[in-house]
Amino acid sequence: MDGKVLVIGGTGLVGNALLRAWTAQGAQVSAATYHCHASGGFLQLDMQDAGRVKALLASHRLGVVAVPAANPYVDYCELHPEETRRVNVDGTLNVARACRELGARMIFYSSDYVFDGVKGHYTEEDAPCPINEYGRQKAETERGVLDCDPRNLVIRTAGAYGWQWEPKNFVLQVKKNLSEGKPMRVADGVRYNPTYVENLAEITTALVAAGAGGIFHVVGAEEIARDEFARRAAGAFGLDASLIRTVPAAEFKAPAARPKQSSLITEKLRRAVPKAPPVGVAEGLRSMLAMEPHWRAYARTLPDPAAKVAPK
Repeated sequence: MDGKVLVIGGTGLVGNALLRAWTAQGAQVSAATYHCHASGGFLQLDMQDAGRVKALLASHRLGVVAVPAANPYVDYCELHPEETRRVNVDGTLNVARACRELGARMIFYSSDYVFDGVKGHYTEEDAPCPINEYGRQKAETERGVLDCDPRNLVIRTAGAYGWQWEPKNFVLQVKKNLSEGKPMRVADGVRYNPTYVENLAEITTALVAAGAGGIFHVVGAEEIARDEFARRAAGAFGLDASLIRTVPAAEFKAPAARPKQSSLITEKLRRAVPKAPPVGVAEGLRSMLAMEPHWRAYARTLPDPAAKVAPK
């Protein structure tokens, strides 16, 4: 790979897995984040500042810029579309334009939420048809990123899970609630491909090494109902799965609609990087459990997100 790698959103679930994956491969990789940690070597970057984006990228002789950074809160995006578009669309396209000017390739992380969830089993050739603001933002940004440079890589993923400082992802939410003896409500009728984040990072590095461009679906190998996935996660951690309560999705009364069947087909990915296949739920959860001591040792080398400070 020519040049260095920059991961924007390096303290998030996906971004931090990418940082570790490229570091393990011996790549020259650095990471930026909107909230700058007190230590740990993270650069501070607000993607909404086009001048700052270009200056930071220009200072690093970059070959690849990965952008998992976003406001991922679907209901917040629905209620605050203008505010979140400034980050999720405008900010990301600031990075895409800077990459084009500097000759770097960009990796953008999109979502299964670009689809309405009616048909299911979507391929890369299916036209986006989002039903919420978050999905509309992702679909628009996909187009903009590829219009900037067809060499760019758009990765659609879904339900990423794994270790992170704050227990935001679904598996860690299951673990937290059930460990505290609290019931957890999960919507009925939702099917998707949960994606183990370490596998997502491994596949990303393989796609970059292969020179892949365009849209790729990178999700877990297994399509599963969300409530069943919750029970499988509970079992993996030895927790009481009876605390999982399956309820109609309408009971959540969320501002944003969610796709019911957003499973993604990964045949294109499997052809492109056959040596880095997606893993299923059992292997993902097993790998996550095995990684726990390594993760905790790694996490101690960096400050907790509670130590982060807002940018000046």
